[in-house]
Amino acid sequence: MFKNIYPLFERKRLLKKEMLEILRDYPRDIFQILYQDYSNGILAGCELKTTDGSLVVHPGIIYYNEIPYILDDDWKISYEATGKQSYLKVRFSDKAAGIGQDEYLSQIYWDDRIPDDSYEIELARFKLQPGARLRDSYTDFFDLNTEFDTINRIYSPYASVGKHSIYPQILKEFAEVLMQHPIQNQWDYPFCLDCMKLQTAMPYDEIRTYLNMRLNQTAKEYSNKEIYDGLSCILSEAGGKKDREHRSDKGDRKLLLL
Repeated sequence: MFKNIYPLFERKRLLKKEMLEILRDYPRDIFQILYQDYSNGILAGCELKTTDGSLVVHPGIIYYNEIPYILDDDWKISYEATGKQSYLKVRFSDKAAGIGQDEYLSQIYWDDRIPDDSYEIELARFKLQPGARLRDSYTDFFDLNTEFDTINRIYSPYASVGKHSIYPQILKEFAEVLMQHPIQNQWDYPFCLDCMKLQTAMPYDEIRTYLNMRLNQTAKEYSNKEIYDGLSCILSEAGGKKDREHRSDKGDRKLLLL
């Protein structure tokens, strides 16, 4: 049956074990019910900024193997200009038994190895050249995929029903650019409105359906990079490139000198 039990802590009353169990279990039960069908990925927050040779991961929640991992304060990590593809990742440890508690811990770090989905999640990637500074802002939609000296969030998985989704800001940027041009396809307007209202990740199935309809595909599945490429194609057709070339996978090799 449905129920809601609220413990009352009153003077001169015994503190019962059951009362403490309700306080312990209620938030977790609610969380598990709300997100029981979600994939692994970033659930909220985890925005990135650069400052004085460091990357700052802002507070957020990552959902991994049905466990919420919470970062409740900024986390700063130093980075280096290696000229190689580098990956900012979260590595998850096995459950550990603490004193009177089970502990689900993780580590934020970066290296040049592709993230292993069996125990890691990618927060971002970057390829920083010596003498350049790492950017955390973008000039336009196509700049999101700049290869060098720029934080790339395209490949970061965001928790979504069934299958992971893409960084919500990418979809918002897409909608803002596309809405500057005359809408010529019936699927564009409702999709753009949904993008602009996003507070969390858009369900993967909605993105897949839009791209398949818009690009005349049949039951195609998409990786995050393919989602971005599909959106880029739509903007290019709508004139979203304006006076600049669409950046390819090779990226922009322009240095931002210190």
